[in-house]
Parts: sequence; structure tokens; C-alpha cells
Amino acid sequence: MSSIAPDPAKLEPYRLEPGLCAALGRAQAGLARLDLLARLWPPFSKFVLGPLTARAALAQCGLEGHRLDPVVLLALGPQPEPNRPAKALRRAVGLTRACRRLESDPTAPLTPSLVGDLLLSLDAPELARGHSSSNAAPWGNHPAPGSAAWSLAPRLVTAGLPPLMALGLTCAAWLRDGPDHPHREPLAWVLNYGLALRLGLPAAGFLGLGPAVGEAAEAEGGLKRIYKEMRASGSWRAWLGVWARAVEANAGQVLETCLAARRVAEDHAEVINTWVRAPRLPLRLLELFLVRPVLDLPGIAADLEITQRSAGLLCAKLKEQGLINEVTGQRRGKRYAYQAVVELVGPSGADQSN
Repeated sequence: MSSIAPDPAKLEPYRLEPGLCAALGRAQAGLARLDLLARLWPPFSKFVLGPLTARAALAQCGLEGHRLDPVVLLALGPQPEPNRPAKALRRAVGLTRACRRLESDPTAPLTPSLVGDLLLSLDAPELARGHSSSNAAPWGNHPAPGSAAWSLAPRLVTAGLPPLMALGLTCAAWLRDGPDHPHREPLAWVLNYGLALRLGLPAAGFLGLGPAVGEAAEAEGGLKRIYKEMRASGSWRAWLGVWARAVEANAGQVLETCLAARRVAEDHAEVINTWVRAPRLPLRLLELFLVRPVLDLPGIAADLEITQRSAGLLCAKLKEQGLINEVTGQRRGKRYAYQAVVELVGPSGADQSN
């Protein structure tokens, strides 16, 4: 980190009124509580990769009018490779894959080329029937408009802005100057997550940010009005207040999801210790279901390094206690769901679009 003192003259345009400072402070406090849980709860990082990323993808799909059963998405795991999915599942898979790309090297800058690639791949078009790989970017060989803002954000921090404020201003610049593309807004919420990783912020608090931004904007006349004002005058203060309130709300929702998952896992571990003979492997299976709530027998066998027959016997023990249920109704290719966690990720039994 640079030891050079910030230049007050350069920071003067970013001076905030007390109410906006308070909103950013509350957002920062919400993220700090989530960061504390991440340090104290060992399954947190894997829970982010699985259930929390799925929760975010399903929330964004719901915002766009797509309905998808969470069991279908969770069954694909953190690295989804579906076979000929329909539109809703492709969207959820594209969002999940974007998160994986952003996590692959948290020290790498969000370059314009990466931002442009993510923009065009956010609905996993390569999985669509009849997809052609020859589709050129609308902006040709040039960087996507506004994409450079994401790689320049660290300079705002070096200049003396708090990382959280720098992230909010970067998002504003993208929404103001980004290309006229249907993925511009949903990509903004994904890139919030990616830039938070790079700025040392508790990134999980930004997963699924889109619905929270929409709700926070209602008190200011809606997002369309705020976008119009930003593009007409460059004013960003109204946006920053909405964004800060959304971050506070979303971080709180993520925290509650994690705490609820931890509570239910602890309660169910007590059930296993009380009622299941030889509880060591059943407890390991429960830990696996916490971070991968939908599993088949081959996956369980591989993760626990046991045979598929043993995996089936372990599932039978948990099913007997009402902790998991079989979701295929088939004699072969059985798949089991940890319904208590599935319900935290998304509405159970949502209309399937796939």
C-alpha cells in the first residue's frame, strides 16, 4: 500500500455530505459483520462458491423474469456444465461462470478485454442450440465502452478514496458510460463482486446485489431516473446513496442466509450424533451437503473417497432422519437434496424453465 499522503485538492470533488457518509458507514459495517463470520465459520468459503453463488444467480434470474428450480442449478455444482440447457438455466450458468472467472486470479485487474468477454458471455451463449462462435462484438476491435473504469478503480483508492466508495463510483461510471447492451446492468452486479475481491472488501456481500439496488432505488424514483440523471449531468451522489443502502441490505441478507445455514447444520449434526450409529461418516456427508446441497451417489463417493454402495447407505441414514430427500424419483441415477439449505438459496419448487 502506498505511503504517500492523499492530495486534499484532488479529493475535493469527492467530498460527501453527512447523510451519504453515514450510508457508506452502515454499508461498511454490514460488510464487516459478514467478514467476521467468514473468519469464524470454516465452511464459509465453500458456502460462497456453492449456495451463495447459486442464490445470487437465481435472484438475478428472478429479477429478469426467469423462473428456475434451485435444485436444478445446485445439482450442477460450482463449475456447471449442463447439457443443452434452456434459456433460464443458461442465464444462471453464465452468471455462475462469470463469478468463477473473476475468482480465478483475484490479483489480476479487471481489464477491458475481460469485461467485454464477460459482457458477451453472461448468458452462456455457447450452450445454446445452434450457437455460432463467429458473432463479433458490437464495438468491433475496440474495448467495450466504459470498460476501462473497472481497471482504473485501484487508482481511486491510491488517491485516497475509501475502497467501498471507489467501488460505488466505478459502478456508476460503468452504468453511465457502458455499452447499450442488455447485459450492462446485470454485469455491473457481477463486477461489483469481482472488484470487491480485488479491493480487499468482503466480496460475498455483493453477491446478488441487483434486486437490492432496485429496491433501494424506489425511494429515489427508480433506477431509470437515476441513470438518466447520471448520463445527463454526470451527477453520482444520488446513485452512491442508493448503492450504499443496497450493499448494506444485501450484506445483511447474505449474513442471515449464512447464519441460518450454520444453525440448521448444527441442529442436524446433533440429530446425527444422537440417533445415528457410527456418526463419523454421516457427519462428513452432512458437511458436504451444507456446501453442495444437491448431490448424486458418484459425487458423494468421490468426495468422501468411499464406494457408491457406501454412499447410498449413508444417504439412507440421513434420509431416515428426515435431513435429506431424493429428488429424482428414479431407481437409477438418484440425486439427494439437503432441502433446508435449498430453501435458503431460492423458493422451493419454482416453475422450471428447463
